[in-house]
Amino acid sequence: MRHGADYSVYINIGQEFNGSDSGTRPDEDISWGKVRAGSESVKVFADATLVCPMTVAATLAKAHGTIG
Repeated sequence: MRHGADYSVYINIGQEFNGSDSGTRPDEDISWGKVRAGSESVKVFADATLVCPMTVAATLAKAHGTIG
């Protein structure tokens, strides 16, 4: 990850307009070198304590071939 991540998923309730650190846009992270230019990014506006476990479960299920 020396030159930034290839993929990024942002799960938070922070909005860009309020200036919170968690509300940054993916393009701002590109300028800081955290995410590679041209990478795939998605931002989910939701409570991470609800969405993160479901996202991890779905990812693991897909990796093990239990869902399509």
